[in-house]
Amino acid sequence: MALETNLNAPLQAELNTLIRKLDGLVDTARRERNRVLTEAAGPLRSAIAGRAPQSDKAHKRYSTPKISGKLRAPKGSGTVVATYKPGNLRKSVQTLRFRRSKAVFIGPRVQRSGGKMPDGYYAHMVNFGTVSQSPQRFVEAGVAAAGDTSLRLATELMKREILTYATQKGLK
Repeated sequence: MALETNLNAPLQAELNTLIRKLDGLVDTARRERNRVLTEAAGPLRSAIAGRAPQSDKAHKRYSTPKISGKLRAPKGSGTVVATYKPGNLRKSVQTLRFRRSKAVFIGPRVQRSGGKMPDGYYAHMVNFGTVSQSPQRFVEAGVAAAGDTSLRLATELMKREILTYATQKGLK
């Protein structure tokens, strides 16, 4: 579980050491590591999702063709590509796993093309702000509130997994 802010560097270092130990011990270490990190990411995911702001009305995303070069088309000439209902950002915050990464990521799941899942493509605009909107920093607030808890939980679960394996194999 990689957190961008080092809230507790020694705890993060201990977790990384435990992950390396588990990878060295078990054939199924990758599966166990992913399960433990996904479980430990739960409190952080709910803290971030709980702090995501919710709009009062639905918003629409338009596909607006350019008239020529950098000139924008007149307002109202685009077609509606997506409608975002209030609460979509909160629902889109998920625990994400990527094939080539050993870490677990928490963030908005973005749809490639139409679908039923809430699409949080605009999360970075809400979190970091835009020209006309001030930043709301809900991700940082969630990490500050539950980051240490998730790291502590991941460390404990990883230790338990290593001890279970050592007991099964008669190493301890």
